[in-house]
Amino acid sequence: MSEIINRVIPWAGSQLAAYAWYCSQPLPSLADVTAEELVRQGRAELVRDYLNRIAQGGFA
Repeated sequence: MSEIINRVIPWAGSQLAAYAWYCSQPLPSLADVTAEELVRQGRAELVRDYLNRIAQGGFA
């Protein structure tokens, strides 16, 4: 969890905003499930891949 939140901080603007994203923002390309839910399901790698796509200029 902390690895993902730390990765989002530069985009979100603060640790609090990154945590809010992690907990509440549905990810459209991942069946509108939040990052938090995916991590709970043991699918953190999907969130990492999602963030990698965005970092490389891809779409959410």
